[in-house]
Amino acid sequence: MRYAVISDIHSNWEALAKAGEEIEKRKVDEIICLGDVVGYGANPSECLAFVRKISSGIVMGNHDRAIEDTKLREEFNDWAREAIVWTASILSSEEKKQIREFVPIVIDKKRSVTWTHGSIHGPSEFHYIFSEFEACKSFLVLETNFGFFGHTHVPVLFSHKSKEARYLTAGTYHLTKGERYLINPGSIGQPRDRNPKLSLACFDSDELTLEIIRLDYDNKKAAEKIRKAGLPAYLADRLL
Repeated sequence: MRYAVISDIHSNWEALAKAGEEIEKRKVDEIICLGDVVGYGANPSECLAFVRKISSGIVMGNHDRAIEDTKLREEFNDWAREAIVWTASILSSEEKKQIREFVPIVIDKKRSVTWTHGSIHGPSEFHYIFSEFEACKSFLVLETNFGFFGHTHVPVLFSHKSKEARYLTAGTYHLTKGERYLINPGSIGQPRDRNPKLSLACFDSDELTLEIIRLDYDNKKAAEKIRKAGLPAYLADRLL
């Protein structure tokens, strides 16, 4: 099975459209979205519609849930909170209903893959996995060989038996049969690894290969849209 794995789109239509073009070339079997379709950017409706059209599965990100969970917004910084309030104000009732249908975690034991946004050990609590210590907590409850997560916006890989922890640059990685992995594909719309290129992954569960793909997109246009919408300038500057 060949998957395209996307995450943390954050209403960035320019990045998502570019990613979509690349995925179409790859002839994948399924597209999985690891959440945070909305938030930060200026095109939540367009991104939501497109992700729902192309994805076979979408998990709930914290920004997605914060559209209606006002208590969760209290955990956001000022810029993120302002953006999610704005996003909630322009989404329709039907669009909010569509987001409400996202699920916190998907466990596919047949294919030995788990998908979530934050962590496997707390899929509804949105823990970050930055370190081996945090990854260990998820390995303790991981029921499959592969666990994909988002939330940190940084492409990384953790392995259980070999205790490897590494940042993933663009390229293809060969995985080991019988090993267990936690993998973050990076962010489509808000990369945070000092590389402005969007990031996504292609995962082949039969060949045991993982490819991290980094692509340029029109980030200047995406940033200008954020400013034009009256959202915090920092959210625009961060794309550049």
